[in-house]
Amino acid sequence: MLTKNDEKINGFLFVAVLPFLLFAMSYYGFESSYVRLKTMEKAPDFMFSSVYAYRVIPNYLSVHVTEMVTFIVNNHLSFLKNFLLKQGTLFYHSIFLINSFFFVLSSVVLNSIFKSSPAGALLYVNIRRMIHLLAIFFIVIIQYVPTNCDSIAIFFYLLGGLFTLKYVQNRNPLDFILLWVVIFISTLARETACLNISFFAAVCIDFEKLKKRIFPLSESLCFW
Repeated sequence: MLTKNDEKINGFLFVAVLPFLLFAMSYYGFESSYVRLKTMEKAPDFMFSSVYAYRVIPNYLSVHVTEMVTFIVNNHLSFLKNFLLKQGTLFYHSIFLINSFFFVLSSVVLNSIFKSSPAGALLYVNIRRMIHLLAIFFIVIIQYVPTNCDSIAIFFYLLGGLFTLKYVQNRNPLDFILLWVVIFISTLARETACLNISFFAAVCIDFEKLKKRIFPLSESLCFW
């Protein structure tokens, strides 16, 4: 029988370590023919123009994490520089670090969403982990064409979904406020931030009652 420490270790390996290893395989196990991130020395100019200019968070991280990685490699890890450059540019490694960080956070949030399910098949650990692993697998697949914003956008979407479900269960005004904070911040990552608004509406709004001019949502959002 597993002890609590064993369960914590198994949970950490499943939620954080395994997703990270799968994510690393998608970046270094093969090379996509659709992008040239592996040969770029710095963030390309198109990231700061057109619709991409509004993706402030990923663009900012792409520049400054690359600068940080370059400084560390040149000044403290110079013996590894040739090896790292064989696997891609320092910019490419920086994109991997950014995306893997938010990917692991997404896995943690996803695990919290499944644990917060009050009933149904998700109460069973094996079923929960199977669905979790399937979701992680699909996220890894889309990294065949890596970008600097997908993992960040997924993290914010899942975090918004978590606060939405917590609000539905507990009707705690703090969860509602945190949801809108997440939506506001996520608009600086990618346009898909609006999906959190759609998800909230789908879960909380009864459109049949709206047709009858019954507005239960307005009552539930009355904090004072």
